[in-house]
Amino acid sequence: MDDLERRLAALLSKPFPDDPPPGLADRIQRAVATRRRNRRALALAVAAGATAVLVGAPLAVRGGNGDAATTANLSPTPASTAPSTQPSSTAPSEPPATVSRWPEPAVTTTVTATPDQADVRLPAGVRLEQALRQIMNVTSVVDVEGRTAQGEPFVPAALGSDGTVLGTTPDGQVAEVDAGGGTPKDLGLRARSGLGTAADFRTWTESNGPAADQRCRTADGTTRTISPQGTDPRGPVWVDGGVVVGNDVMRQPWMAKGCAQVGTVVRSGEPASGVAVAFSYPDLFTAERANDKVLRIVDVETGRVTAEHPLPDGVRAQTMGDPDQKWYAAASGKWFAWVAGDTLRWTPRDTWGAVSVLSGVPTPKKGVSPWMTAGNRLITYNTGATSFVLDPVTGHRYKSPDVVLAAGDWLLWKSGDGYRLASLR
Repeated sequence: MDDLERRLAALLSKPFPDDPPPGLADRIQRAVATRRRNRRALALAVAAGATAVLVGAPLAVRGGNGDAATTANLSPTPASTAPSTQPSSTAPSEPPATVSRWPEPAVTTTVTATPDQADVRLPAGVRLEQALRQIMNVTSVVDVEGRTAQGEPFVPAALGSDGTVLGTTPDGQVAEVDAGGGTPKDLGLRARSGLGTAADFRTWTESNGPAADQRCRTADGTTRTISPQGTDPRGPVWVDGGVVVGNDVMRQPWMAKGCAQVGTVVRSGEPASGVAVAFSYPDLFTAERANDKVLRIVDVETGRVTAEHPLPDGVRAQTMGDPDQKWYAAASGKWFAWVAGDTLRWTPRDTWGAVSVLSGVPTPKKGVSPWMTAGNRLITYNTGATSFVLDPVTGHRYKSPDVVLAAGDWLLWKSGDGYRLASLR
């Protein structure tokens, strides 16, 4: 192409009948040079744009009217290293300058999940551990065996804020292992749901035909029923601050302070305050979707409603004849997070303002009800198959096979034939 252009310029520079206007050859050569520069600039711009698409995902901050307010690219991350120690722009680490208060719409931040940047040749459990070390201080990591002392397969079901792990065998035997890791030891009881642990007691749901009760055992072996009028055998049970919280079969929340006595139904006037969806001592989160259509926060020590918010984004009001929507939530002292459909959202509790959104959560395993847990820093979502860990500060999400649990400063995840238990700061 360049040779053809030179020959054309030379031909046009020679006189011949009906000569073109003077200087035409120079103008053609200048135009050719300009086109070359433009082609090179365009090629560089395309290459740079492609690189930005590969290493950075757009972060769109939307106002309450749904219009895009700003758009930015996340900082590039090297493909062969763990995520950067610098906070990502995918989620706010500080409360926003202005707080959206009910009934004003909250700000929504759309976050694109960051792919696992660790060496893909390493086991999944090791990749997760490497990623965690990039964003926080991992003070200890121990192994938890995947089989009990009797050789039965062990599946963790609950993690206490002191690092104690409770789980079950295929026939429903309950075993535990403390924060030091090792081989789970049989507790001498059976349960299929409702496991929870605190420093001075263990609790579980005990089914008796169609009915179920929440049972509680102290360190000296004293065992009693703590649910005031039964408990939902298919629903979650939360333990935090020495308090046990659940729902009964009438979908009323109940709470009990350890094993000392039978608990009480939690009410905030009539009708009852709603269904318990999350608990972070002393705050019980209840959703009332049929009448008042609000999310309430109840102080379990006083029984008072301390705050009310609209139903979380993606959670529908319950109307007569419509099937019940399945959604899941977890809370810590800093965050409230929930999954509705295939979308995870979270918001800082101190402002209840900006809502971060992460789409494409894993699909639950058939026959498994997903559940969420929350620690001081991390939030998990379990599906019975692929689950994940969310760091709400940076917006990073890390996949893990099978179960992954968070409580206090602890995180438990699947690694090989067993599990890893880490203390995080």
